[in-house]
Amino acid sequence: MSDTQTPLPIAAIITRSSGEANQLIADFAARQLAAGRRIRGLLQELYDCDQSCQIALIDIEHGTRYTITQDLGPGSESCGLDPALMAEAGSVMRRIADEGADLAIFNRFSGLEAEGGGFAAEMLSLMSQHIPVLTIVPERHLTDWRHFTGGLASELPADAEALEGWFGGLRD
Repeated sequence: MSDTQTPLPIAAIITRSSGEANQLIADFAARQLAAGRRIRGLLQELYDCDQSCQIALIDIEHGTRYTITQDLGPGSESCGLDPALMAEAGSVMRRIADEGADLAIFNRFSGLEAEGGGFAAEMLSLMSQHIPVLTIVPERHLTDWRHFTGGLASELPADAEALEGWFGGLRD
C-alpha cells in the first residue's frame, strides 16, 4: 500500500508470538482512549501459565474481566475454552454493533473463528457496518484470515509505528 492510499478499515497484526501483540494492542488502546477516541472491544490476558495458561478477555470500555478457559486438569489435551463464557464475552462485541465505536478490537482471529465460530459472526457484523476492526492473527491462521476477509484487510507487523500509521490513516 502506498502512502497516498487510504488503509483498509480491517487490520490484523500478524504474529508468531501473541504475547507481544497482546501488550502492543493494550498499549495502543490506552493511547487512543487517552486521546479521546472511542475504542471498544476485548483485550486478551494470559495468566497462571505454570501448568496451562488461562485466558481472560478484558472489556476495554468497562474493564470487565471474562475468564474464558476452564481448568481441565493436568494432562488434558481438550480445548480449555468455555463456550458459555465465550458467548458472555461476545456480548461486548455485540454492543458495539448497536452503539458504534471509532475502532473495535477483537482479541484474536484463531482456530474457532477460522471454523466460523468464536467471534466470527461479531467480526462480520461490525465489518458490514463499516466499523474499523483490529485483531491479532497467528501466522498459522493467516490463510484462513485472508479467506475470511476476502483479502480486504491490512496486514500489520507487531510494531507500534505500523499500528499508529494504519489507524491514523483511517482518520485522515
